[in-house]
Amino acid sequence: MATMRYQHGSLKKVERKEGLTWVLRFLVTRPEDGKRVEATPIVVGLVRDLRTKSEAEAEVQRLYLRDKINGPIAKGKRTFRSIAQAYLEDELLDPTAMKPKTPTTQYCYAHIVRDILIKRWGDSNAEEIQPSDVEEWFHCLSKDKLGNNSYEWDTLLKFRNVMGLIYAHAQRKKLISPEVHCNPVRPPELGGARCKSGSDYEAIILTSKQTFEILNALPLLQQTMVVLDAGTALRYSEIAGLQWRDVGWDNNCIRVERTWIRGKIGRPKSKASKQPVALSSLLAKCLRAWQQETPYSKPTDWVFASEKTRGRTPRVGNMLVRDYLYPAAVEAGVMTAKEEKTVDEQGNEVARRTFFDKQGRQVTRFGFHNFRHSLASFLTAKKKTDVKTAQRSMRHSKATTMLDHYTQTDMDELIAAQELIYSAIFQDRTVTVN
Repeated sequence: MATMRYQHGSLKKVERKEGLTWVLRFLVTRPEDGKRVEATPIVVGLVRDLRTKSEAEAEVQRLYLRDKINGPIAKGKRTFRSIAQAYLEDELLDPTAMKPKTPTTQYCYAHIVRDILIKRWGDSNAEEIQPSDVEEWFHCLSKDKLGNNSYEWDTLLKFRNVMGLIYAHAQRKKLISPEVHCNPVRPPELGGARCKSGSDYEAIILTSKQTFEILNALPLLQQTMVVLDAGTALRYSEIAGLQWRDVGWDNNCIRVERTWIRGKIGRPKSKASKQPVALSSLLAKCLRAWQQETPYSKPTDWVFASEKTRGRTPRVGNMLVRDYLYPAAVEAGVMTAKEEKTVDEQGNEVARRTFFDKQGRQVTRFGFHNFRHSLASFLTAKKKTDVKTAQRSMRHSKATTMLDHYTQTDMDELIAAQELIYSAIFQDRTVTVN
């Protein structure tokens, strides 16, 4: 049987609407008669960005475009890199995909595929990777093996899930054999790679008093953001995406129309996330006060516009957290800070602050999301709000998501629960000691 030579394609400059562009030309087999004909060229990049042919060639290599123009060399010889790249282009990053992902999920999954999975398995035969190989890799990356310089098992489980999406896509598109044993991350009950679940991370839950004390330590802008988040549990991307026209002053609600993530406008995470949130009189008063203060108060302006960009974009969340929320949390007694001096790569001495919670554990994550956790715990554990109302307040698709991942019960609630059972057991009865 004749074999097809591996084709490299040819780079060419063509004039397009966006400007002079590098494209990769290549041949395909026409299905109706089997003849080799030129296919629609693949865009590599603009000439103004890739000035020389060698730079364009490097971009072809970086995007694995030759893996795309060459089908499988032979059955069972697909590399993991080729099926991973096919998943990225045909499903994850394709806006017309059957189930398009949100921009945040796209960014996260693409990072896992390109920087984690391809880096480890790229040159491996996709059908020859064994479940035991994947399990050993997970163990080597885990804290069980490496301590702090490693990944949480929850993160490794996400790696496994993304790897599973890649294999599912490859088998659905017949890039590899549909046989179950060709997928190393098939369900564990079918012999696939296993991965622990669970994380040591536990979100700091703020009491209403602590939230008030944090508010007192903040300027008006940050105060308004915290009041908004503490009462609505909006995600920061949703807070950043708010415009004044989304605030329904007359019908007492705030519409969630868009998100702002990494410099781009996106859509809400799910159907439940698109639900409007309540606008109480106190929250409306706080928003009105900020609207009168900000120079960006027109209907199409961002509610929390950046002064640096003269209102063209919203404020950046991580800077707000580090510059304002962390110091305010320390002032409120939620955390303690320890100053340390370290040496940077240039040999200069620099000061670094490390934060600890009340139990003495180092705080690695603290921000607007903690108010979301705190609201869930307040509604369900403290105020015994019915689950459906709490779920609707959090805008979760499922009540179990809120109860399993967001709600925490403090010691006061545990003691109260214990006293309930003791009260029922003993009532006015007298215990006889034998």
